[in-house]
Amino acid sequence: MIRITEIVQVLEKWAPPQYADSYDTVGLLWGAPQQPVQGVLTTLDITPATLQEAHEVGATLIVTHHPIWFGPKTRLQWEAYADRLILQLIQAGLAVYAMHTNLDQVADGVNFHLCKALGLEPVGFLRPAGPGYGAGYLGEWNQPLEPPCFLAHVQQALGAQSLRFAAGPEKPIRRVAVCGGAGSFLLLEALTAGVDAFITADVPYHRFFEAQQRLWLVDVGHYESEHHIAEVMAAYLRTHFPDLPVFSTRTCTNPIRHWI
Repeated sequence: MIRITEIVQVLEKWAPPQYADSYDTVGLLWGAPQQPVQGVLTTLDITPATLQEAHEVGATLIVTHHPIWFGPKTRLQWEAYADRLILQLIQAGLAVYAMHTNLDQVADGVNFHLCKALGLEPVGFLRPAGPGYGAGYLGEWNQPLEPPCFLAHVQQALGAQSLRFAAGPEKPIRRVAVCGGAGSFLLLEALTAGVDAFITADVPYHRFFEAQQRLWLVDVGHYESEHHIAEVMAAYLRTHFPDLPVFSTRTCTNPIRHWI
């Protein structure tokens, strides 16, 4: 019988909670540590659809990348989307564990696997912060891509419906910086690193001005830059708990739609 506390220990060996940003809400959000786990569902986000999916696959623990809330919370209100969902999850007997910015920061975390999803050979952190952790990642393709092929490849590899970008120099692209989620705070590091392109999400309008003609700054979308991590989390747990049913969500939790 596998208990929540055993899974927490394994997850925190991979992504220690102390690596999380101060605003973040990570760790076991609720659930009794000694509670037996019948199955696990991994996901980027928790939504009503993933709650239903957890019920269908028999999971009693959800491991999510994005927490349901940030900062202090003093009460739950049925009228609020996140609060209502928290109540429904608790009523359904589902425990929830979140690993967010701590999983962004580790060497085998979100950004390393974003490189892998793009077919890049991971090189190292874009902004090292200490032994084995940091922000963003650098990667290289064995064969450089011409800009039109580069954009097409990124869109296809990440399943993006569209791309927002500022054009860089018209030359083959080989060395790339990546950051899953809102990563444009690393633009200066990307420029200093001399990369040909920087792939991230949630880029503010004025950041594109800073990048144009200096590097290709590509905003793929928040979901598109991180959805791969659900399967990575599931694979990690299957390795450590081969007899435990572990499912990676089949639900697209992206709330954003594109009119093209």
